[in-house]
Amino acid sequence: MTDDRLMLDGKWSFLHVPNDSVSPAEVRSITVPGVWQAQFADLRTQAGIGIYHRRFTLSRDWFRDRLFVRFRAVFHHARVWINDHHVGDHEGGFLPFLLDITPWAKEGANDIVVRVESPTDDPEEFEAPFAEIPFGKQSWYGPLSGIWQSVWLEQRPADHIAHTKVLSDARTGEVSVQLRLASPLPDDALLEMKIVAPDGEIVAEASGAAKRGEDAVRANALVQPVRKWSPAQPNLYRAQLALLRGGQLVDKVEETFGFRTFEAHGGRFYLNDEVFYMRGALDQDYYADTICTPPSVAFLEDQLLKAKQLGLNCLRCHIKAPDPRYYEVADRLGMLIWAELPNGGFSTERSRARKRRMLTGIVDRDCNHPSIVCWTIINENWGVDLVHDAEHRDWLHSLYSWLKTYDPLRLVVDNSPVAPSFHICTDIADYHYYAAFPDSRGAWDGFVEGLAQRADWLFSPYGDAVRSGEEPLVCSEFGNWGLPDPQQLAGPEGEEPWWFETGHDWGEGVMYAHGIENRFRDWSLDRVFGSLKAFIEAAQWQQFHALKYEIESMRRRSELAGYVITELTDVNWESNGLLDLCRNPRVFHDVFRTINSDTIIIPVWQRLSFWDDEKPTLQVVVANGPSHLENAELTVAVEGVSVSCACTLAPGVVSAAYPFELALPHVETGRMVAVSMELRGPNANVIASNGLDIALHPHRLRGERPSKSVWSPSGALLERLRLTGYGMADTIEQADVVVAASHDEDLAGFVRSGGTLLLLPEIEMSLYPFFPHWQNVKVQARAGALWSGDWVSSFAWLRRRGEFAGLPGGPLVDATFDRVIPKLVISGCNLLDFQARVHAGLVVGWVHKPVALVAERAYGKGRLLVSTFRPLGQEVGSDPTATLLLDALIKTAARVAPAPDEVSRKIPQPFSISKAEHFNSTG
Repeated sequence: MTDDRLMLDGKWSFLHVPNDSVSPAEVRSITVPGVWQAQFADLRTQAGIGIYHRRFTLSRDWFRDRLFVRFRAVFHHARVWINDHHVGDHEGGFLPFLLDITPWAKEGANDIVVRVESPTDDPEEFEAPFAEIPFGKQSWYGPLSGIWQSVWLEQRPADHIAHTKVLSDARTGEVSVQLRLASPLPDDALLEMKIVAPDGEIVAEASGAAKRGEDAVRANALVQPVRKWSPAQPNLYRAQLALLRGGQLVDKVEETFGFRTFEAHGGRFYLNDEVFYMRGALDQDYYADTICTPPSVAFLEDQLLKAKQLGLNCLRCHIKAPDPRYYEVADRLGMLIWAELPNGGFSTERSRARKRRMLTGIVDRDCNHPSIVCWTIINENWGVDLVHDAEHRDWLHSLYSWLKTYDPLRLVVDNSPVAPSFHICTDIADYHYYAAFPDSRGAWDGFVEGLAQRADWLFSPYGDAVRSGEEPLVCSEFGNWGLPDPQQLAGPEGEEPWWFETGHDWGEGVMYAHGIENRFRDWSLDRVFGSLKAFIEAAQWQQFHALKYEIESMRRRSELAGYVITELTDVNWESNGLLDLCRNPRVFHDVFRTINSDTIIIPVWQRLSFWDDEKPTLQVVVANGPSHLENAELTVAVEGVSVSCACTLAPGVVSAAYPFELALPHVETGRMVAVSMELRGPNANVIASNGLDIALHPHRLRGERPSKSVWSPSGALLERLRLTGYGMADTIEQADVVVAASHDEDLAGFVRSGGTLLLLPEIEMSLYPFFPHWQNVKVQARAGALWSGDWVSSFAWLRRRGEFAGLPGGPLVDATFDRVIPKLVISGCNLLDFQARVHAGLVVGWVHKPVALVAERAYGKGRLLVSTFRPLGQEVGSDPTATLLLDALIKTAARVAPAPDEVSRKIPQPFSISKAEHFNSTG
């Protein structure tokens, strides 16, 4: 409690009203602020009606002036009573409201009751169903309901200061403050203003007069010199404002602001007139224990410092209006914020009116934060139908134009699109795209090329788009999944988070986290990775390499002005964060800045697998930041052998490619080799560094030629095998291995009678009769299925043992396999198959939808090995991984099964009687 404020945060009584007339209602204790879904296990997914009650005590001193209760945010509709008197309502779940309770408050004990309606989508229950209100990501992660931000009582005069807007000009130092009063002035008044600099010095003073009957007043001042706000130097000023009447203080406020410009022209962003490359991340602003209420200011500070450690300079706070403390921390620590209007579900007259009111309230509440540089009105066409409805497009264009007038100092995005939606009129030509790496590398490259060339899909094709051709180009959503360590998310008793039980209704269940440990063991992935922790770390490194390639490919294109990674943190089952939901870092946290900084080095490659007698040329590009780069030295090294060249670049420029011939060492066996890159300034200071892992193999021609003879029913396939060095059998019966792209009854009969078949399918097919009909094992396409991994990432692995031990890396399949990545998978293999007969496989998300990529099967007297890797798709010998993978497949298919006596020697013998007695005696 202070002289003019009494906090009402803390414990309240709470009653959730069941949506039927049968279930009993239970009064329980709830913490305010906080949504009820975060506090009660039985209400995790329940919206509806909640009734809050609290008692508070007022002394006589609280009646010197008008008494108000202020709510920072209640979702969604609040009705408030003081001492059984209805004092007011408010609709809109993200914005503050103030209610005058003076006539009903009393000295001593008082009661406040708040009835909160958090609507379902049933119009029979609620006049404003869920789909017609702005709700944000609740349709994804579940509802959030109730009093989720702070509540307090405050004493204010009737004509108190209701709203403060500060306009600051970073170029001139002019400051204009506009006050809006809660009611017209009864007498003439004076506004006195002091501007306090970041160091606490008063640097300007001014005053402004207001006449009786007016409800607004303005004051102007000049600050010289100006200390500008930026992420590197987040200089904040304070406007101390006092409203006086007859020389007596009526009301006072203090508003924080900063001097900065953020503009877009010529296809680029400019922060304080310097070229600015946006390195952003999407932030859903969700929290492990509290869902949407920040745990503390310290928590927000820690999160933002970690974001800055990752090299981020912007957060896209996604389709919600966060707790104001979020922006206060961003202002103070230095982080640009791209803010957004929460989306709704349908576009009706009522829903559009609510969006307009919400947008107005958001701008009014948050307009003084220097961190906020952009507004988004619609995300991905949600809640509208821009693709088919011209009326919706007209409405969005109109709202964009209104917002540009209402807040002319910030950029505006009309619709942040994903296919098939588009822009109508926007300050940023942004787009969303998700692609797996290395699986969909070609598709990603095609998207980046289209974005850089301002492809037609950016804007409406209906002739109603307004574009200048100079809007900055931004990929504002892209990303890949890693997985968090479940142990780091566990509760104090080792229990898993409640949200592990969510996500089962998304993407055929691949988002469902619960049971990941069991699935990992059931599908014998412990035999491949050793432990779940090792698998998690491998998944996170795969996420890093995917983001690394995607960022590097965008930074190569000087036409692009930035990107926004999806996302800063995991959210419940969605695991594409740079941090997990508890803000634990990924394994790559300390190295992420190498590819997410002002200036970065970019390797440009076509393949990452080489013979050791090759002399490949690596093209290297430097993308420069806002500083001039003069006489720097760019060095590329492989195991101590380095080559250098000079590098001079203007601010914001992407260099031409520097060619470096790599001196590869000779190797006895295949292994991974690191290529290091470094950019040093004239004083030997490291400006940027990067690395690239390549697979290096001893040239196959130095070894023995393949000893196995092969045969194929395909002449083209047979010729390919001959060119690869294999001996040709004259007949199918003489072949050690038959290689085919499909099978029929003749090949099945050949295997039944003792033959060996390596099947390399190129199309979908059943694998009956090799596998029994009840398993329904078949070859299926990845495209169009979740196995593609383009949003929820897939994790493909190869067990590096036996004949596959010579392929370095792993177990996850990395970019050295880029040219042989399967486009097909083998579905239907069972748990026993995965114990030993599946040599390579793939899982999706939280270890779901396991499929094989290489599997063997005994059939009759013979054997089948089937693989969906594509080792025959390249020019003969041009890609070592393709060549050696084919060798490993043929050798694995042709290997002789161990004799029964050899097998028996590997089987553990049963306990002797003495051992069993010892076991029993020791418990």
